[in-house]
Amino acid sequence: MGPGLSSHYMASLEQLAGERFAVVTYDQRGTGRSTESSSGYELHKYVADLEAVRQSMGAERVHLLGHCWGGLVAVHYATMHPDRVHSLVLWGGAWPSSGIVATGQQNLARRRAALQQESIIPARPTAFEQILPVFLFDPRFELPDEFGQSQYNPRVERETKSTLGEYDITADVARLNHPVLLLWGEDDPFGLETAEATRNVFSAAQLEFIVIEECGHLWQECPDDFFGQVRAFLDLPPAP
Repeated sequence: MGPGLSSHYMASLEQLAGERFAVVTYDQRGTGRSTESSSGYELHKYVADLEAVRQSMGAERVHLLGHCWGGLVAVHYATMHPDRVHSLVLWGGAWPSSGIVATGQQNLARRRAALQQESIIPARPTAFEQILPVFLFDPRFELPDEFGQSQYNPRVERETKSTLGEYDITADVARLNHPVLLLWGEDDPFGLETAEATRNVFSAAQLEFIVIEECGHLWQECPDDFFGQVRAFLDLPPAP
């Protein structure tokens, strides 16, 4: 998710590690263990940070898994460094234009208003944890501890979104020919129409688009389906 959210909530991805793959997560600039950036929060700098992570790993090519905002970073990285990417796994995000984002934000606002009316979330949330039910199929679902360990920096989110402004990388994304797995929760608050719009941009990619039932924006709500699809896409054995 994010920008502004640390990577602690992604700890369960480590189960994909094995003989063929190492799993590396990192805190983006200004979040978690990363220091706040004095050089700015432009999208190309997030991409440069990701490239620095790849170089530090010594990996010639990588599989990128991006969630929400991280999906946009992953996709933009692929357009800038296509020869460094094996494949893309995108969950609930990777919107290649600000117009698609705007539609998703409208859907999210409606969901938030409905849950506030039902008093499931407060009218004036004061903590990130209080709005998490908006992102779930079941707003009363109890998220695992790994999510509670995540840290949120609202200033980073504000500055990143302000810097990002209106953007459109659809022409660049349309040229990607990598294997792409686009996963989406059927009850994702950003709406299936944003997933469809994103899918349609990947016109040259080897795309698999899968909607998971009874799931929202967080794979912790549907881990068996999520990890089953990712393992099949990466040609990994089923979980023990």
